[in-house]
Amino acid sequence: MININGNLKPNLLLLFVTLVLCLSVLCVPAAAIGEKEMSLQEAIQWGLENNYDLNMIRNSIIELERSLEIINAGKSFQIDLNVTPIWHFGKDGSSNQNNEYLVEFNKSSLTPTTETSLTATKQLPANLSLSTELSWEMDSLYKEDYSDLTEKINASLRINKKIYPDSWSENEKQIYSIENSLKNKLEELKWKQTEKQIEVIRDYLNIVRLQEQVDIAEERRYLAEEELERVKKQIELGEGGYQQETEAQIALEEAKGNLLNIEQNLIRNKKSLYLILNLPENYNIVFGKDIDFIAELYLKMKNMKFEDENKEILFQKALEENYQIKNSYLEKEELVKELEWTEEEGKPKLSLSGGYQFPADWFVMVDFSVNLADGGIQQIKEEQKENNIKQKEASISYLTEQLKIEAEHLLDQDEYNLLYLNTQLMALEKEQNKMEILEKQYQQGIINKTQLINARLVIEEKEIKVEQAKDEWLIGHLQLAHFIGFLQEKI
Repeated sequence: MININGNLKPNLLLLFVTLVLCLSVLCVPAAAIGEKEMSLQEAIQWGLENNYDLNMIRNSIIELERSLEIINAGKSFQIDLNVTPIWHFGKDGSSNQNNEYLVEFNKSSLTPTTETSLTATKQLPANLSLSTELSWEMDSLYKEDYSDLTEKINASLRINKKIYPDSWSENEKQIYSIENSLKNKLEELKWKQTEKQIEVIRDYLNIVRLQEQVDIAEERRYLAEEELERVKKQIELGEGGYQQETEAQIALEEAKGNLLNIEQNLIRNKKSLYLILNLPENYNIVFGKDIDFIAELYLKMKNMKFEDENKEILFQKALEENYQIKNSYLEKEELVKELEWTEEEGKPKLSLSGGYQFPADWFVMVDFSVNLADGGIQQIKEEQKENNIKQKEASISYLTEQLKIEAEHLLDQDEYNLLYLNTQLMALEKEQNKMEILEKQYQQGIINKTQLINARLVIEEKEIKVEQAKDEWLIGHLQLAHFIGFLQEKI
């Protein structure tokens, strides 16, 4: 024991305090220092915000929104200033007549003439466009007298209106296409978010069951070690043979191998889940403590029954809610629009312009153009767009049949999972009834303690199988509910 009194030197006191603090830090568990624990619900929320695949979709949405912002920004006035200095070489600004290879500089050769232009354009609604230009020429950038500047100014103001065909502008076409792509990505994100939640719950439950299997595997290895020691002692007493020892050794190695396999599987599944969630290294999920959340989810799915619904109605709901079908129809609408735009490109074009030319006067002009021969290019373009529409219709029909098959599979799987769960419950009940008989036999000395423990382990394994069957039914029911459109964006 160390006593601290007034005679202890300050340096020794400081050293003692430092040692105590260091030992305190070393004794604190790693979890208390930097490791952060999270529940299943917190992990789901983290995954929704940080999953790599979901963030890739979000990045695509951001890029599309930026493209829209760029186009919308282009609707405002676009003003450009262009300045072009021109240096003139040769006497009096012209080449030397006596010797074309001789260059002489005039007095103002280092002060160039400058051509300057200022242009402004704006796209207006109803296929109207406004443009204006102001240009002038100065003998020198450094000239101090600007009195004659107005005499060299040229200015124009022009408004242009497309009369026929009344088609979309290029900006309007781009906006339509980008907005369609944005709708597609938003539908995909909504769908994939629910999918990821189900995937996280599935992996979480799988890890919980693997942990339970590890506990049983460790107990079996321990029993195998005890059995081997018991056989060895019997051999020493002359009550057993080496064949029994070999069998016990084999049983022990099998128990070790089984334990190693489950442990490695558990590690892989944890790494996979942490990768899906994109969790930092100092975060740790607490497995097996979200009983209430799972129980509520299980009850919610149990109350959500599909067997009473007509299959055709369920298929129709699935097709209406599936993001692939929604997006396919949006893509078809865009292809139809592209065909309309292409057909308009082949029509005669008529536009009306008017404005003012300074220092001239007001003007009005009509612009008419028609393509008399193009070698069949227009027809080929239209046929290509029509073919694209037919291909998309065929794609939608094929996708519809695929989704029907998938819906049928999910319905059949849901029914099978329920039957499998009932089978596992019956198997568990059978083992529990058998356990009552074995306990009586153990009390009567008919079986030994190891045999009784093995029987209890069999029951624990059956209990895990029941829980796994429940998990499979729950995940299958979630997938079916999501596919048909019964789930909201957040589980």
